Amino acid sequence: MKPNPFHVLGLHVSASDEDVAERCRELALTGPQEAGALAEWAKDALMGFPETRELHVLLEVPDTDYDRGERWDDFARQHGRRPVAFDAGSGPPAEAPRAADFDLAAVARRLLDGMLTPPAVDLRPALDHAPVPLRLERPPLEVRDVLFG
Repeated sequence: MKPNPFHVLGLHVSASDEDVAERCRELALTGPQEAGALAEWAKDALMGFPETRELHVLLEVPDTDYDRGERWDDFARQHGRRPVAFDAGSGPPAEAPRAADFDLAAVARRLLDGMLTPPAVDLRPALDHAPVPLRLERPPLEVRDVLFG
């Protein structure tokens, strides 16, 4: 199963045929051979039958933004550093952490304690505005009472 052609080309669903053809040429020139073949398929899918293009428009996630350029580069520059420099020149060389360095049972206990602790609940609003009176003179209606009288 192939991906959505708009995703392959990185275009919005409102892109014109000229935009599709231009983006396909860009990917064929700058990407690997497989990317060029996939871009060619995407171009044919979008510029072929109008029904096929409409199907891909309907299947595309609404408001998708494939503008990966400068925003991705900014994000990679900001967050692309390694958190720990294992080969730092000061002092003895540090080793990368191993699985034995972590107490996985303690981590699991901490996570489960947080997940299994019930939240604090204020019952006063439920008691003040109960859907049925707290003292029942008659039992509430059951489904059989409604269906069969």
